[in-house]
Amino acid sequence: MKKFIIVLMVLAMAQATGMKAQTTDTDVVNFTAILQEVLNLNVTGGQNQTADFDTPDEYNLGIDAVGTTTITVESTGDWDLQINAADFSDGGGNIIPIDNLGLWCEATGVHQIGTEVSCSYTSLANALGITATDQMLLDNLGGNGGDASDNAFNLNWTMGTMNGSMNTASIFQQVSDGTIGALGTYTTTVNLTLTAKP
Repeated sequence: MKKFIIVLMVLAMAQATGMKAQTTDTDVVNFTAILQEVLNLNVTGGQNQTADFDTPDEYNLGIDAVGTTTITVESTGDWDLQINAADFSDGGGNIIPIDNLGLWCEATGVHQIGTEVSCSYTSLANALGITATDQMLLDNLGGNGGDASDNAFNLNWTMGTMNGSMNTASIFQQVSDGTIGALGTYTTTVNLTLTAKP
């Protein structure tokens, strides 16, 4: 009987030891992070602008400060921003040449014009006259990739002021000579195109 009890105890201990060895197991999870290129342009304010010519001075000298459009750029790499627009149209065949519309830039984020970003139009005096073909507005000057706090800008609109590369004739002259065929409401859409730099 003693032998039987000893054998039974040895078997019980062996079984307990075997079970204990199998109470844990390990394996692995393979994880991959993929960082893809991000390129995002946001108009954050001033999407709709109106230039209301209702005084002789505005017809003769233009409107210096029509309004401001605020934009941000989020990009994992360097980028540039181009601009274009079609002529203003009244929907009835009359136009206002698009180069009567102008703008100039201000950097309001961490990245500044002349450091990370270039813009040749930084004051009313040298405003960019908009054209129907793409023109460079903001360009890379030394690593302009970053988030919205890095790349925040004001686009300051002007119309009929004859500054910089804008139309050299006043709105009054263009109405008088028939370039602008009629009084009324004219509209256009300005296109901003953000492109990743290679």
